[in-house]
Amino acid sequence: MITHLKTRTKGVALSLVGITLLSPDSLLLRLINADVWTLVFWRGGLSAIGLICMTLLIDKKIRYREIIFIGKHGVAVAVGFAVSALAFVFAIMNTAVSNALVIMSISPLLAAILSYVLFREATASRTWLAATAITVGLGSVFLGSLETNRLAGDLSALIASMALAFCFVMIRKHREVNMLPSLAWSGFLVCLLVSPLAAPLSVTGMSLLLTLLLCLFIVPVGMGMITLSPRYISAPEVSLIMRLEVLLAPFWVWLVLGEVPSIQTLIGGAIILASLTLLSVLSMRSR
Repeated sequence: MITHLKTRTKGVALSLVGITLLSPDSLLLRLINADVWTLVFWRGGLSAIGLICMTLLIDKKIRYREIIFIGKHGVAVAVGFAVSALAFVFAIMNTAVSNALVIMSISPLLAAILSYVLFREATASRTWLAATAITVGLGSVFLGSLETNRLAGDLSALIASMALAFCFVMIRKHREVNMLPSLAWSGFLVCLLVSPLAAPLSVTGMSLLLTLLLCLFIVPVGMGMITLSPRYISAPEVSLIMRLEVLLAPFWVWLVLGEVPSIQTLIGGAIILASLTLLSVLSMRSR
């Protein structure tokens, strides 16, 4: 019993610290004085280096061959993460942070639906009910964006969420494969794709320091902790804790930049968060 409690405490701590560490990501992206492509270039390349270091620290038995040759499933996940990373940064720079994070938060639900579509995995009726409620919430968020010319950013966040959902499905389907190297390779892929459009040497001074902090520490360490947490607690519990980012990230942006979510985003976000929280709680009880 004590061992079980220690294991659960470790899992909860990893999730909480990881998501809290990641929560200023959106704020720092806004504070760094650079265009979207340069941000994506640095975030991809430096985060990849940090993630490789995290992989070597987490799994000391891993061979370098496993990091370099990730296989076809690893390549699919790397491409998915690359699309998600590109779309996420574009979304943060072209819509309200609250909009982007609310839309991104539906990725676990999209993953459950995608599992049914691709692999005919059983999907509980509560998932379909949550999907219906979340569709209403998303409608409210998008309606607000139509009035403020933020639709492109919202659609980009939806693409990021769908790509992330695809990655979740592939990781779950191929549990035997260590996907942290794939996450690192996605960073290198993003870096390569945007290099013709980026101006990496234009980032100097405080912006460069913030870039190094974000990409070499915050993103890799936060992602590494969240990736580790399902070893100790269930996926619904991890998903529930990750909902904190939807509250924390807009809070930091409001505190520093004064960006206030629209009433439509608050209504839609409340519907989405309530649906996802209830879904996670019911999933935990059914175990």
